[in-house]
Amino acid sequence: MDEDENMRADPPMAQRVRDYDWGATALGPIDAWPQSLSTVVDLMLSSNLPMVMAWGPDAQLIYNDAYAGFAGGRHPYLLGVNVLEAWPEVADFNRHVLEVTLAGQPLSYKDQPLVLFRHGHAEDVWLDLDYTPLRDAGGEPRGFLAIVVETTARINAERAYHRAREQVERALDAGVVIGTWLWDVQANRATADSRFARAFSIDPAQAAAGVPIEFFLERIHPRDVPEVEVRFGESIRHGTPYRCQYRVRQPDGNYMWVEASGRCEHDEDGRPTHFPGLMIDVHERKLAEQQQRTMINELNHRVKNTLAIVQSLAAQSFSDAGSVEHAAEVFNARLISLSKAHDVLTREHWHSALLRDLVEQMAQSHNFQGSERFDVDGPRVRLPPQTALSFAMALHELATNAIKYGALGDRGGGVRIHWRIGEANGKRILRLDWIEHGGPPVQAPVRKGFGTRLIEHSLNPARNGAVSIDYRETGLACHIAVPLPEVAEE
Repeated sequence: MDEDENMRADPPMAQRVRDYDWGATALGPIDAWPQSLSTVVDLMLSSNLPMVMAWGPDAQLIYNDAYAGFAGGRHPYLLGVNVLEAWPEVADFNRHVLEVTLAGQPLSYKDQPLVLFRHGHAEDVWLDLDYTPLRDAGGEPRGFLAIVVETTARINAERAYHRAREQVERALDAGVVIGTWLWDVQANRATADSRFARAFSIDPAQAAAGVPIEFFLERIHPRDVPEVEVRFGESIRHGTPYRCQYRVRQPDGNYMWVEASGRCEHDEDGRPTHFPGLMIDVHERKLAEQQQRTMINELNHRVKNTLAIVQSLAAQSFSDAGSVEHAAEVFNARLISLSKAHDVLTREHWHSALLRDLVEQMAQSHNFQGSERFDVDGPRVRLPPQTALSFAMALHELATNAIKYGALGDRGGGVRIHWRIGEANGKRILRLDWIEHGGPPVQAPVRKGFGTRLIEHSLNPARNGAVSIDYRETGLACHIAVPLPEVAEE
């Protein structure tokens, strides 16, 4: 069939109408139809609008190809069927239409909701309906002609849009969403609501009127701009969802963390058209994530330090011991002391530890809590975590040595633990004295034991501190001086 023949070919419904056995109906053979009826049928069949007509005493339906598409699974069985029987689920509605149009009055409905069974199940549909009465040669109404335009897709889209807007508004009211924007990609014109404008420190009127997208990018942290541009580009080129977290400069010069999301829309030719999106406040969440990372890094650091201490304790405890049993006892005691120091720091969230708490923890560990054998005095001093651990281990070794050989043994005696804060070269210095008295005579050891080395190494000049141990005949005296950084009270 050539192009001219194709243009002259009748629509499928025109052929169906001609082939239908109208002679068996109240309308009679098609050749005998009145001219008014034939004219209306010809006009309807040649129209691209969905059209249907009901004519005659049985209100039989005749419709065109566009209406056949609308009818779905009901086509082609609707042809020649009484309108009330054709759509029994809306028979009452169509009965009213017949009453009005047969009385010579037109009818019109805008977005009329109906429930139809077009595909074997109930469907909610919305229709624009325009009914025109059809008259015979004598001017009497004999039926109607209806233009049927389905608006279901538009109604559903509008409802989805309104639901989305309601959700956005609820989120805005709840303070989760802090702004929305719309970027006309071709015109490079971005508009935003007042919340979004305030987040970017922009005049809301200016944002509502529209500005180039670069106007907003200038207010994003320079380190975050490349990532934003990459994400924008991916959505513009491929239509993929856009989501990016970045920092926005505030009027005071600080930055606020936000998360933006959206998707670029494209026309039928694949060109980017509009890019809508919204922005939420994730500042507190980002700070919490950063704090968590810091805590994890700090935990890893502490674990490594603790393992290094334990490794050193094990090596020295077992290398200097005369027997495995004795080494295990010494090692276990040192581990307990380290654990007790950790307990003190944990109570303070590893922010710092009070020196007095460490002294009391040492006394408790050696069953001297509240004992008159200790004379403890000094100001309220907070130590940073690593210094606190060093002091705890040093106090443990001094106490252990005093129990075995000095003033805390069975022969009686006591220890004076006093500290004070001084200053040297503009730095605060903590000076602690451990003075034993009333115990057996003390003699300097032939070689330094692990306890002495631990005290000297943990609080040694490498840490800008100083440790001196004096083996007086009246009792051991240990003098410790370490720099004291400022540690804020929690």
